Amino acid sequence: MCGAPEAGFFILVEGAKLHVCVSCAKHGKVLSAPAPVPKRRLSVEKEESEVDLTADFGRRIREARGKMKIERKVLAELVNEKESFLERIEAEKTIPTEALALKLERALGIKLFEEIKHEHLPAKKEKRGELTLGDVVVVKRK
Repeated sequence: MCGAPEAGFFILVEGAKLHVCVSCAKHGKVLSAPAPVPKRRLSVEKEESEVDLTADFGRRIREARGKMKIERKVLAELVNEKESFLERIEAEKTIPTEALALKLERALGIKLFEEIKHEHLPAKKEKRGELTLGDVVVVKRK
């Protein structure tokens, strides 16, 4: 009725079925209302482990390709990338995207990601009670 773009209600007004907004829905019989938006719960942060690309990803890719006895050109076709780009990745001059790394893992049957665990070290308190950078830093270890 008002022409608002957020017409979520379907109402019946004097025999006519109309899509209307919230404020106009009171002028007729509501036939259907928009589905309620589920409320998001605030999740409590759990200590999650991160995954990161291994430091020797180029060597792993090169060795797996060598074991399978396939050329770089064939591997490039398998993962839908250019041969020159795979050459740069194998030489570790370029870091592959996560999607490409997953494709390479599947194609070669290797693991290119490693889990990083977060370790919280106990903070040392100084006599004065002031915070230092070491008191608040989280150390990541592979």
